[in-house]
Amino acid sequence: MGAAALLWALGGYAETTLCQFEETDYSDISTYDYWDKSPFNTGKLTGQIDVVDNPYSDDINGSGKVLAFQRSRYGSHLYGARIDLTTPIALSPTPQYIHVLMYKPVSGRVALVGLGKRNDWPDQPATTVQFVTPATKELDANKWVDAVFSVYGNDAAELHSLVIVPDVDSHLATETDYVAYFDEIVINDDSQQRFTFDPYPLNFEATQEKTRPTEERNLDSISVSGNMGAMYRSNLADVSTVYADKTSADPILLKVGESVTVSFGYTGSWMHRYVYLDKGNDGRFDVDVQNNVPTASSDLVAYSYLSGYNSTGASALNSTSSDPPAFTLSSDMTPGFYRIRCKVDWDSSVAAGNPNSDNSIVANGGGIVDYLANVHRDNVALNVVARMCEVTAADGSNLPAEIPFGEAFSFNIDMDNDYNITGLEIKHGYNHEGEEYVFGNRQWKVDNVTLEEDGLITIPAEYIDGDVAITILFENKPTSIQDTEEFDGLRVIAGENQIELLSNEEVDYSVVHVNGACYATGRFAGREVISLPAGVYFVNGQKCIVR
Repeated sequence: MGAAALLWALGGYAETTLCQFEETDYSDISTYDYWDKSPFNTGKLTGQIDVVDNPYSDDINGSGKVLAFQRSRYGSHLYGARIDLTTPIALSPTPQYIHVLMYKPVSGRVALVGLGKRNDWPDQPATTVQFVTPATKELDANKWVDAVFSVYGNDAAELHSLVIVPDVDSHLATETDYVAYFDEIVINDDSQQRFTFDPYPLNFEATQEKTRPTEERNLDSISVSGNMGAMYRSNLADVSTVYADKTSADPILLKVGESVTVSFGYTGSWMHRYVYLDKGNDGRFDVDVQNNVPTASSDLVAYSYLSGYNSTGASALNSTSSDPPAFTLSSDMTPGFYRIRCKVDWDSSVAAGNPNSDNSIVANGGGIVDYLANVHRDNVALNVVARMCEVTAADGSNLPAEIPFGEAFSFNIDMDNDYNITGLEIKHGYNHEGEEYVFGNRQWKVDNVTLEEDGLITIPAEYIDGDVAITILFENKPTSIQDTEEFDGLRVIAGENQIELLSNEEVDYSVVHVNGACYATGRFAGREVISLPAGVYFVNGQKCIVR
């Protein structure tokens, strides 16, 4: 599935709409610059801002009206569009998330400035800066993107105005003034983007380097063990980025019904451990915790600490450095390859990483690693496509419909007299009729094995990692006609959709299908090639098989 097709509406949290711009659902709009001596503050320049028709209506944002704002080279790096709210927003120490749909012609970092006051300080201006916070991720250019901002304050603080800053990277060059567009501003408790083109999103760039010294805080290794034989260890000590993608490495082998323990090798203390499993194989990790315990459908399956509890519901201290409790795979889980995510973070169930600006996963020295898990049963399905041969089990009996997972498999191939075996095509994994990759997770693989002769064949255990489909590959044996009484020296070589005639002398020939239809006649000397559909033919009365 191409990246352009990966579009989901995320969330499901209760939210409040702040501005949609279809009607006048704001007190006022204007420009704002944090720099006191800005020409937009001294009155030398008038900011350019207005509600306009949506120039980039699409499936993500089909609304009729949007807020347009011209970014100016004469403004500071905190120059933006100011929106005065009709109703103040109460802030609290618990983070909330303001989402802004944004379209701009350049990529880069954006920010949100909150203006307001304490409700217990009557003389404080409502234009006092309450926070300046960057979006959780850089924004791509030339498409509607959901910019997400983590906002919080003390219990008495109220937010009266929002300032959206479309570019905080640098002062722009003369030729790079541009217009940015904003729409659909909401506030909720969800740190994830409302819309994303990326499966398994992160709240930081995937290339983000670690910011804490590795001798102080570092994710060094992940180990997985199970009560039915799962054993896996991954060394991460040399990984320099906060995120590591290990999905191309050997998968973690897990069995349905297995109790699984994940151990984290981490340098540092007072950090918490989380394990996610994308049970729906839908490209995202859905979190559902009720009464301090993950539900059966939750993709967050284990954690050492979350709001005072671990994933069994037992009380836990925030100073814990313990590994999360074991989790159990459902016995009726569908076999397949699943994305599994391991995270070290501070008190956050967000699979993309703690987005809070004062305690983000980047700042707190955490880390995220993704793997593939092969969830299997005792047996896998076997299907053999056998043409021009007879295939039996190693003991001569009929082939079974299932074979043991992860064990080498042997069987007999007896080719028909007119054919030679050339090899095997082995398709192994799950969902053979679907795409090879789903949301970046490999579902199956095709390997070709070359063979020079038939007989007892053994498929190595590494190929029995899921359902197995084996196709016997073959070619025709060359057919020669020599020393015939009438046309001495005529030689016929059967190939793929053709026959080749060779003769040192001029001879007549006829090619007749087994059903009696005459396909070709003529006279030649030297070499003659005749194209034919696959089937059985007679050349001057002698049998020839074309594949």
